[in-house]
Amino acid sequence: MGHGPPPWLIEVDREIPSQGRALDIAAGSGRLSLWLATRGLDVLAVDVSSVGLELARQAAEAGGLPIETLVLDLDAEPLPDGPFDLITCFHYRQLNLFPVIRERLRPGGVFIAELATVPNLERHVHPSLQYLAEPGELKRDCQPLEIVYYQEGWFEDHSMARVVARK
Repeated sequence: MGHGPPPWLIEVDREIPSQGRALDIAAGSGRLSLWLATRGLDVLAVDVSSVGLELARQAAEAGGLPIETLVLDLDAEPLPDGPFDLITCFHYRQLNLFPVIRERLRPGGVFIAELATVPNLERHVHPSLQYLAEPGELKRDCQPLEIVYYQEGWFEDHSMARVVARK
């Protein structure tokens, strides 16, 4: 597991809350959850993998960080009730999730996402097309949130879209 946030989040640090409730969707082994907790957020990390979440839970416990974990299959189960001050969704694309994410944000709350985009297939066979966003799709999915940061293109040999949006 990498440590700390993806470097681009440092550029938007001032937009990221440092208190309140955070929901980390598709948290995996907790890289982002742990970083958010060090900022002062109470984090709920959700993922379909109990193995990844156990790693996150152990790391949080070792660091004395406020992280709660929840095994959740988002294809079959709803997102936890909000409101949340921050919701993150990295490397997980489920089209019907965006309206629910917007609903679960507290007024003034922030949504941060990073998704691979279709051009990624020019250089990589994974993730497959069903998990890739079309160019401009992430920006459209965030409407009517206020986009405060958006980048789309090639980053470290991967085609990605990145957004920070406020409700």
